[in-house]
Amino acid sequence: MIAHLVQVAALLLAAPLVQGVLTTLRARLQGRPGPSPLQPYRTLRKLAHKGIVVPLDASLAFLSAPAIFASASVMLAWLVPVATTLRPIDAVAIALVAALGRFALVLAALDARSSFEGMAASRESAFAALAEAPLVLALASTTLAQTHALAAFCSAGAIFLVNLFETARIPIDNQETHYELTMIHEGLALEFAGRHLALVQYGAAVRQAALMLICALLLPGSGLATIAWFAALVAITPLVERTFAKVRLFEIPSLFALATLLALGGIAMRIPGIGTW
Repeated sequence: MIAHLVQVAALLLAAPLVQGVLTTLRARLQGRPGPSPLQPYRTLRKLAHKGIVVPLDASLAFLSAPAIFASASVMLAWLVPVATTLRPIDAVAIALVAALGRFALVLAALDARSSFEGMAASRESAFAALAEAPLVLALASTTLAQTHALAAFCSAGAIFLVNLFETARIPIDNQETHYELTMIHEGLALEFAGRHLALVQYGAAVRQAALMLICALLLPGSGLATIAWFAALVAITPLVERTFAKVRLFEIPSLFALATLLALGGIAMRIPGIGTW
């Protein structure tokens, strides 16, 4: 229990740092100096001291969405097993908690009555339905007793692709753009400001770090090996963003199809008799 509490606290404290490191690495790969890795902490502090701006006739759905999203992200971090154990991951609970936070933001976007947020909410809902299958299948593979190195990499690859969507990263989305006609996740937060925006950004950072840790847990090893895999994922993510271009919206389902195939392959190779081929 103590180890679990320490891990959750470390995840909550380090989540903005992970976001800052990813932003810095991406900038360096593009030939720019980039901001300090500690910049997300400064941004959150600045936003926390600013007042909120609420759209006209906004209801409780809009006002409560940032807190619900941040709370769901914290709960997601709590559901991640301790890195020193090989305990199965509760796939259903993680999927439901992730869906709860997403539902709160989508409902707030619709409540804001903005056409751009409406488009973002529509895209978020459509692609989230495609992302849930590989997420649940990849996590469900941890309940199978037999371990297989290639199966572990297949399951982790599926979670990695899902994480690119959940964290608005290339080739699915782009965190650094504010072009309303193409954005997905960023479009849901257009109407938030001040403390509300700070909660949304912090919740997104925690969600990102939790999914990366889950991906690292699926890979072979535990304890220090998991930490090493986590650091490797942090380094690989901006490299993927630098290597690939953002795909068109109608091509995104093909990436989720690939993630689903990887998740199914991870399950198949853990079935006794199949993994020995």
